Amino acid sequence: MADTPDSEVPPIAPTDDSTVEPVEPVEAVEGAVAAPVATGRRRKRISRWDRPPEPRDWRWAVGHVGRALITLGLLMFGFVGYQLWGTGIQTARAQDHLKSEFKDELAQAGVTLDTLAPPTTTSTVPPATSDTTTDTGPATTTTVAPTDTTVLEPVRQIYGNVNPGDSLGEIRIPKIDLDFYIVAGVSKQNLNDGVGHFPNTPLPGQLGNSALAGHRTSHLAPFGDLDLLKPGDEIDIYTRIGGAYAYIVTDSLVVNPSDYHVVTDSDPTKATLTLITCTPKLSSKQRLVVHATLDTSRSSEVGAPLIYYGQSDPGTFDTADTTLPDDGSATSTPDTTATSGAPDTTTVAAIATTPDTAAPTSSVDPVAEFADDAFSQGWFDDSAAWPHVIGWSVLFGLVWYGAYRLAKRFRKTWLGFAVGIIPFVVVLYFLYENVNRLLPAAI
Repeated sequence: MADTPDSEVPPIAPTDDSTVEPVEPVEAVEGAVAAPVATGRRRKRISRWDRPPEPRDWRWAVGHVGRALITLGLLMFGFVGYQLWGTGIQTARAQDHLKSEFKDELAQAGVTLDTLAPPTTTSTVPPATSDTTTDTGPATTTTVAPTDTTVLEPVRQIYGNVNPGDSLGEIRIPKIDLDFYIVAGVSKQNLNDGVGHFPNTPLPGQLGNSALAGHRTSHLAPFGDLDLLKPGDEIDIYTRIGGAYAYIVTDSLVVNPSDYHVVTDSDPTKATLTLITCTPKLSSKQRLVVHATLDTSRSSEVGAPLIYYGQSDPGTFDTADTTLPDDGSATSTPDTTATSGAPDTTTVAAIATTPDTAAPTSSVDPVAEFADDAFSQGWFDDSAAWPHVIGWSVLFGLVWYGAYRLAKRFRKTWLGFAVGIIPFVVVLYFLYENVNRLLPAAI
């Protein structure tokens, strides 16, 4: 056989069809997706807007329920964040207003704020040797009794007309780094603005027991660390008429919400201070109470007590409907099992020498006073909040739906998010603010 040239390829011999087995055609399976042909490129992801609709079976229903629960959980987490930090926005704004008002009052009166004398080695209230404050239930701590028996000669202090929410002064507690402005009244709104003063008690710097209340977990939590105060710690108060007063902590205790005697108990010959907040934290189950006594050697002149700020008609204050009994002709009856260091049960108004210092007359039980302050406001007490909650909820839904329709229209999820995020957050904030009005004060 002759050699074949390299450029020539020998022909392929024909095959016998009888020896080749036929291949069965593959039948198409309904619903099957053909395998993609490998092309060396990543397959483009299908947009969620171009996907076929989900079959509406039980899996579709379970998926929607799951998404709804996740959304509800996120909204609840958001509300917790609002309670802890968001409420501080309005309080910070209110504090700026109160600070300005406080300075304006001093300027209009033409007075300069007094300064406190430096502490001496011999304090009016000696330091305590022990402290047994607990948050587990009503309990009395070891009391530090004042040693100063000097009878004070009070001066008349003129505060002028005072309305709910007005600035009364400033409270500073170096131990817990507190610097807050005091507002007149203890309604929920008053406490949202700052530390509230019970209008049925004397003002700080006056004879009798001046009572203040504040939030512990929300609205910047002015009394958040009140449990850290121990006997001997200092509380400084500066009033809008220029007075400066140093109080020394004597004891602290935990009481039930109905134990209103911590506000009304008073020795008319001494100037004392009571700070009240909720305990334990994140709960309004009980009250943490801190008592303090004025260090007269370092403070401005002590004033005669002004109940309801000396106004003859205290009707503008929330507590006026259920005022303390009697106007000074009777005495209060404190519960001695839960308090300490109350040497005299005579009401503060008993030493009033002018008509405007007397408390309004009423026969209502002092415990009922809680019905009109933020301590006892329960669920859904503010019925006026419902229209606002419904209105903001509807607007919240419209913002979400508008963002969804925009994203669907242009087939771009990010576009709906970018356009809707700012109005979404703003509307959600005001929704939370009004939902918060329906909850207990939990100060």
